Amino acid sequence: MLAIAVCAFNTLAHADPATSTSSNVCIISGTPSTDQYQVIKRVKAAKGTYGSVEELDPKIKAVAQKLNADAVINFHASQRFGFWPWRVVRPVATGTAVKLSPNSNCAALGGRL
Repeated sequence: MLAIAVCAFNTLAHADPATSTSSNVCIISGTPSTDQYQVIKRVKAAKGTYGSVEELDPKIKAVAQKLNADAVINFHASQRFGFWPWRVVRPVATGTAVKLSPNSNCAALGGRL
């Protein structure tokens, strides 16, 4: 009975509605010229266990969207070592949430949606 409750809780804990919606946040791996954006805050998204770094795109976009950012610059996603044995390697993504200038274009800046 306890195992069923744990599985049900685990399923609900991973069903984050903010990450399931698509957003128009641009992901840019480099840094555009400083007149094209305004820095809001450094952002980070991570997964607790094994997985692909591509799974973090919706999570970091949701974090940036909560900050009213248009883009994440200096985006870097990689596998990192965790502290606990069952989290030996886990995906982590970092970047800087920014507000793009009105005349900026995501594709022209080398980004992707």
